[in-house]
Amino acid sequence: MNFEDLNQQPISSLPAGDYEEEPMTKPQENSRFADLVKQFKIRQSDLPFIAICLGASTYFTFHDPLFMVTLGCCSILFLSLIHIARAIPIVQRYIGRKIRFWHVATLVLTSLLFFSVIDLPAHAVFLSSLESFFNTLAQGAQASGSGETISADVIKLIFNLIRGAFLLLVAAASLFAYNQAQQGNDWRPIVTQVGLAFAIVIAIDIVTFLFVGNGTT
Repeated sequence: MNFEDLNQQPISSLPAGDYEEEPMTKPQENSRFADLVKQFKIRQSDLPFIAICLGASTYFTFHDPLFMVTLGCCSILFLSLIHIARAIPIVQRYIGRKIRFWHVATLVLTSLLFFSVIDLPAHAVFLSSLESFFNTLAQGAQASGSGETISADVIKLIFNLIRGAFLLLVAAASLFAYNQAQQGNDWRPIVTQVGLAFAIVIAIDIVTFLFVGNGTT
């Protein structure tokens, strides 16, 4: 073999590993953030308002925690009503009959009766510290002669209603997510909302523990 043969040897005959370039990978964080933005349908113009909401929530959490826990309880009721309304047509299709108002009312009252009759340990019931705190406020107002206050039974009834609404929220959202998955639709937004409801309940208990303690101080 002479020098001319070496010069005419194609480059492709050389080891390919010496000349291959490693493929460039995109950061997964950007794709996850993009999926999250797409899932919640967040536009760029919405970001300032989201930042204001987060800032206001942080401010009120430290300066007025009672307002934040009350807002959290109202959010649970609101989310529960939304998912119950979504689940009613699905249940009607499965049972083959129309669901009336008193059917839903019976379900709500049954959930309310569950927490009222069954005596669970205090640590086993969520929002128990907040309920104890409101009972302490009512007893303190009554002892100071502020007039007639809310009785402990009414406070217990209100919190049992919130607990029942939360259970109905989880059940209705699970049914709606299952129906979406069976139809080939995206079920992840529903699961995200259920996770948000759990996060609200946990946040209420954490804020109550940090600023109130066990509810008796």
